[in-house]
Amino acid sequence: MINVVTYVFFSLFVISSLVEIIVAFNEVELVRKIVKPFSLLFLAIAVIVTLPTHPLIYIGALLGMVGDILLIFNKNRKLFLVGTFIFLLGHFAYLGEVLFVMMKQTPMEWWFYVVVVFSMLLITLAAYPFSKKITNNRYLALLGNIYLSTLILVTVVSLIASLNGYANYMVLGIVGGISFLASDLILTKSTFIKDFRRRDYYIMLFYLIGQAFIVVGLTLTYIF
Repeated sequence: MINVVTYVFFSLFVISSLVEIIVAFNEVELVRKIVKPFSLLFLAIAVIVTLPTHPLIYIGALLGMVGDILLIFNKNRKLFLVGTFIFLLGHFAYLGEVLFVMMKQTPMEWWFYVVVVFSMLLITLAAYPFSKKITNNRYLALLGNIYLSTLILVTVVSLIASLNGYANYMVLGIVGGISFLASDLILTKSTFIKDFRRRDYYIMLFYLIGQAFIVVGLTLTYIF
């Protein structure tokens, strides 16, 4: 349950996020890189002390922290590939938790999971030619598309859960998923198409909003 420690670490998440966004806007790279991993670390700890029996939520946040560290070196394609894989695992954790929320009230029909897997496969294969052309790397293109499909499914499944009355706070997951998608599209453009000024400001702004809304939405779902 929510307690003083929860508020302390969530406040630290908010403060570190604001610092990250401000230094990113001013392009103070050294400070930005130092502060970057702490936001998700504080958010994960806030969830651990609040909902220790729901590890998928804070594991997703901790994987986000690891991904943040790896993507500090976003010009290194190997580290970018590993970082994308780590973020993919984090979104699998979030997706799994959303499905658990839905199954808590009513078990889903078997065909629902078939549709989820088929949708991921369809998005991955349909976007492959475009992704391959942008990244010029077939492995990164495939992994990136699987990541993209998982992120879209987190948003869509959160929408389904919200519309079916599974949890009022699932609407936060919808906003978070859309914000996360915006961050990743900006990251893709700046990394593989054309770089631009203050890219990290826009990337981190949407990314931190996305992480916060997904994590807080899932957490509040169990508390209330």
